[in-house]
Amino acid sequence: MGWLLAAVVGFAPSFVFVIVGGPRLEQLRDNRKVNAFLIGAGAAAIGAIAGSALPLARSLHEPWQFVLLAVAVLWLLVLRRGVVTALLVAGVVGAVIASFG
Repeated sequence: MGWLLAAVVGFAPSFVFVIVGGPRLEQLRDNRKVNAFLIGAGAAAIGAIAGSALPLARSLHEPWQFVLLAVAVLWLLVLRRGVVTALLVAGVVGAVIASFG
């Protein structure tokens, strides 16, 4: 049950922000201060993702993990497909492979 609490705490703020602020985003983009914040927040998000992705990638040990990571990278960067699909499929495939040893 702790996984559910962690998921809610981790993702709820983003969803609330998008649901509440999404309809007004175009209106906010016209504001120079808000636009400057969004540009800075985007750069910070990219840095945070890279900062967490590199240590996670270095923690891989099994050959199938490298293959799954390579397929996900191709899916995202070469084929330019959806992030959510990549996360869901990689998560399910990884869980199934790990379950069966």
